[in-house]
Amino acid sequence: MAWAATLLLGRAPGLAESAAAAASALSSALARVSGLVPFALSEWVIAAFLLRQFCGAARGGYAVVRGRRSARNAAGCGALRLASDIGVAVTLFYLLWGVHYARAPLPERLDWVEPGAATAGADLPELGALAKRFLEATNAAYLQLHGTEDAGAPTPRPPDGATLHAALESGWAEAADRLGLPGREARPAGRVKRLLASGMLDRLGITGFYFPFTAEANANRGIPAVTLPVTLAHETAHRRGFASEDEANFIGFLAAWHAPDALARYAAALFAHRQTLSALAAVDPDGAHVLAEGRSPGVQRDLDDRAAYWRQFRGRARTAGRRVNDAYLRTNRVEGGVRSYGRSVALIVEWSRREPDSGPRAYDEGDSSTRFR
Repeated sequence: MAWAATLLLGRAPGLAESAAAAASALSSALARVSGLVPFALSEWVIAAFLLRQFCGAARGGYAVVRGRRSARNAAGCGALRLASDIGVAVTLFYLLWGVHYARAPLPERLDWVEPGAATAGADLPELGALAKRFLEATNAAYLQLHGTEDAGAPTPRPPDGATLHAALESGWAEAADRLGLPGREARPAGRVKRLLASGMLDRLGITGFYFPFTAEANANRGIPAVTLPVTLAHETAHRRGFASEDEANFIGFLAAWHAPDALARYAAALFAHRQTLSALAAVDPDGAHVLAEGRSPGVQRDLDDRAAYWRQFRGRARTAGRRVNDAYLRTNRVEGGVRSYGRSVALIVEWSRREPDSGPRAYDEGDSSTRFR
């Protein structure tokens, strides 16, 4: 019922926004409670759900072995219990957060395009110029972060997560103000929590996830430093009600782009560089190759390190994780499923048309930002 109601709300943008506002209020209240706990409650909720199913199955199996009930009866009762639990979880999911999938696309909400219209794609010259811009921004941000074009080792993870979080919140406040987003989307989203089960996420190819039942944004502990800031901002974007992956990618990029932190700015520039270069490679492979050759040695080392990190987790678990995520996104009417992550390049293109001179802020000695020297 909740899923069907969300589908219907998708045809009524006004009602969808009202429902999203109500869901955000519920999530904010829940986040204030879960925020009091320093560790991720999400893992314990998932573990409790699985333990309930296991204990129910064990009790049923024991009763069958003792001859107290038939195998058919035990299996039927177990299936009903599981279906009931899943039904409750799905209903809560849409009430607390899933209703955000019914909202109009971000370009419509920002008045970038007319309702129902698609975001205009970039022609080859525009895309090439944008890819070059983000290449130059990436090289400059790396130099600002390290003080050299080649630090001789991959960029390390920041020593202080609290400082990075504060910088991303500051960057988000500026981005929200520039975009003119409603107040509920501009409020602080709470700290992203690092997961104990990060090793499992590695094998599934997951950098983080938002858990609506505890209103917690969660991140994988082990991901490379150049991935971390945008991942944290991506998950807090989900917390703020940006359900679609392309929108969360774009919002996460903007928060890091405007953050008073050198690592965040570098990660944002690198993210946009990879997105625009990938789009350019689809239409002009030679041009994309020439641009890629223009990366500074340190930037290329970071990209090689990132690729090597994920290469070690290739396997069936990662393939299965991708398929489950794809099915989940398609169930919620996210066009293209997991391919939607890459569509944030269209939002970056549209944004760049409106802020053509916007670049990552220069380092200020007064910033409490991450720098490596």
